[in-house]
Amino acid sequence: MNKSDAANFLGKTERAIERYVKDGRLSARYVAGKTRSVADFDEAELERLKHELDNPSDVRPALVVQTPTNAEQPRQSATNALQRAGDEQGMAIFVSMLSDAMRAHEKQGNGKVEQPSIADLSAKFSLSFGEASRLSGVPESHLRAAHADGSLRGAKIGRGVRVTPDDVKKYVLARMKGSKR
Repeated sequence: MNKSDAANFLGKTERAIERYVKDGRLSARYVAGKTRSVADFDEAELERLKHELDNPSDVRPALVVQTPTNAEQPRQSATNALQRAGDEQGMAIFVSMLSDAMRAHEKQGNGKVEQPSIADLSAKFSLSFGEASRLSGVPESHLRAAHADGSLRGAKIGRGVRVTPDDVKKYVLARMKGSKR
């Protein structure tokens, strides 16, 4: 049976038959034609594929969805929480992570409150321009331009620039005061 006859038999297009061959769901034997080789399909194999297409539950196993337990669920990262900071749950996760980090620093030592090192703070509380934009509502391009002209401080880390939430807050407040004049 040629490709056109196979398509009519299955009720599909010739392009669909080509995809079935490419995916390995159907095999084709090529025979010499008048001008080029022509695909020849086995009728028994077409019958099997037709049954598979008409009765998908007979052939494929049912999809089983298992929800992970609390121990298996991935831990929420600060970056993921910041990406979701637009909704209330994402902001709540981010704030709780910050407060957990601060409590961990306070509990260090023999009941004494120790000040975390500057290196720890810069690593934990620095934001990319995208994160700072989502958190502050200021477009990322404005934050980049402010860093370029020196009105927003930032540190170059790797190939990117990181800013602190305090610096972003100071920049936004300065812009708000400057626009009220």
